[in-house]
Amino acid sequence: MKIHVNKRRWYWVLGLTNGVLVLLALACGCLMGWIMGQLPSLDAAARWRGGSEMRFAQVACFLPADSAKGEEDIHQFRQTLEQKLTESSLTAPQNGSLYADAYSARANLTVSGDHGTAQVKAIGVGGNFFLFHPLQLRSGSYISEADLMQDRVILDEPLAWQLFGSPDVAGMTVTIGGKPYYVAGVVRRENDFATEKAYLDGPGMFLSYSAFYELTETKITCYEIVLPDMISGFGLGLVKESFDVGLGDVVENSSRYGLENLLSVAGDYGSRSMRSNGVIYPYWENAVRLTEDYLALLVVLLLLFALLPTVTVIVLAIRGIIRIWRLAKQKIPAEARSLTERRREARYAKNIQDQ
Repeated sequence: MKIHVNKRRWYWVLGLTNGVLVLLALACGCLMGWIMGQLPSLDAAARWRGGSEMRFAQVACFLPADSAKGEEDIHQFRQTLEQKLTESSLTAPQNGSLYADAYSARANLTVSGDHGTAQVKAIGVGGNFFLFHPLQLRSGSYISEADLMQDRVILDEPLAWQLFGSPDVAGMTVTIGGKPYYVAGVVRRENDFATEKAYLDGPGMFLSYSAFYELTETKITCYEIVLPDMISGFGLGLVKESFDVGLGDVVENSSRYGLENLLSVAGDYGSRSMRSNGVIYPYWENAVRLTEDYLALLVVLLLLFALLPTVTVIVLAIRGIIRIWRLAKQKIPAEARSLTERRREARYAKNIQDQ
């Protein structure tokens, strides 16, 4: 009787433990889903694809200062890319393109407005930068590579308040390096937890890379592209083959949150923060890397929490199969013998009737 009671208690403890572990695993899964939805900078491929059935990959290149690029390098890569896409029997739609790209560089600039002067972190941008980084417009509009004049800038909200005392300043003028620039718009900075931790530069500003280079002569250290990816790895391979980053990094943002990548991050936990290739990541990449660290930890916890319930289910399934097999092994021969006996009795009764 005591053994039976202890066995029942053991089953209750095991069931309760498994229930708690399942709840913890579900909590990890929900938290992972929430983190994965935080950064729109990883969703450029989906935005570019729209309703198309073609598959696209989003690739980012981060270059050290000694391998930084100029705009002529970007134009040359675009020509090479278009040629390789044509060789792969991929043709752009009429008046359209198969890919979208953006490039950027960062430097400190002094900018003046009606209410004073500020030292800011300026980002020179080219291509379709705001496809990759869809900052919310507070007023005005974005700037574009297609603009006839490259003398417009975008301020973030803190800088707009500091220079003008208001975020509604589209059309106003700021002075940079003794030259006037028109405010195209004001944007609201990302408010997700990762970017808030990664962005430590204070008030900021965006301007066309052409104007930025005239002011700073700083070369491009970040290049991003969305391109066709008919077979997994095709787009990434194309960029690695044709865009030389020296000792820099090339990453496929489309798969940053894939299980394989997160397990790799978990395996390199801690050591990957030690950089020796001269790459200084922009804030949006640091935000992605922070979410990768959190997700890698959650993946490990989820797998650990799910281990005992999974083993329990497997053991119960095996025991159930064995029980069914044993039961079938006993019943099937008995049923067969019973059926044979009934048939024999039926034949015997029929023979008596015939006589």
